[in-house]
Amino acid sequence: MIATVQRVSEAKVEINNSIYSEIGEGVLILLCVERGDDPKQAIKMSDKILNFCILEGDRGTMSASLRELEEDVMIISQFTLAAITNKGNKPSFHKAAKPNKAKEIYDQFVQIFKDSSLNVQTGKFGEIMNITLTNKGPITFNFRT
Repeated sequence: MIATVQRVSEAKVEINNSIYSEIGEGVLILLCVERGDDPKQAIKMSDKILNFCILEGDRGTMSASLRELEEDVMIISQFTLAAITNKGNKPSFHKAAKPNKAKEIYDQFVQIFKDSSLNVQTGKFGEIMNITLTNKGPITFNFRT
């Protein structure tokens, strides 16, 4: 499982020229489920991101976690993070999970965040989306389970 997490001032998802979801201050998570991932990876990844000090707390930059500050979260499925790009001029996506399995684990990951009582918004799995964000910092982290 791969996640790219960006601190944002705001983010929104548009589908078919209509706003589907939006958040204010918080994080945008681009999540990729890879072949071989299972529910354990969803738990491990969500725990890491929820507890990672990425937000501005009382002690300054990157001293607080989402669990502490309860900022907004947007989660987008992003299978292209699994792209193999080091050979040739065309990406290979054979490391990405099949859509049915990926959706199952993605949904579990989203539910873990929703159960944490944060304001969680999502994209729509498998849809073409336009994502607009204002990266705060800019601060971006990559995680892998």
